[in-house]
Amino acid sequence: MPPIFAFDKMQEGSGYSVTCCDAANQAALAERLFRLSRLSWTQIQGTQRHGFGSEKIARNAIKGAAIPASVTEDVTFIALRYNGLAAMVGYRDGRTFNVLYLDHTFTLYNH
Repeated sequence: MPPIFAFDKMQEGSGYSVTCCDAANQAALAERLFRLSRLSWTQIQGTQRHGFGSEKIARNAIKGAAIPASVTEDVTFIALRYNGLAAMVGYRDGRTFNVLYLDHTFTLYNH
């Protein structure tokens, strides 16, 4: 089953939200979401991490922004590339990938 992408937990004005990105990053995000929505989670996980693949990010590696209070300690953070090496970071809950951050400045965590 393909993933569903949710942005409701993304913090507006955090420096890592959709509105904090320039038009090129916003367009790249839309295209990547379109392409990822045609793959299964198994296909995404089996792909090279800097391509369509995923990479786990340690909770304590997130330095550039606060973690929303609604995100519990047991959550595993995942990075999916959307524009070159720029990553959307969030977590998976079943089919849904909750996008929390768009690391368009490469400052959210140590890459």
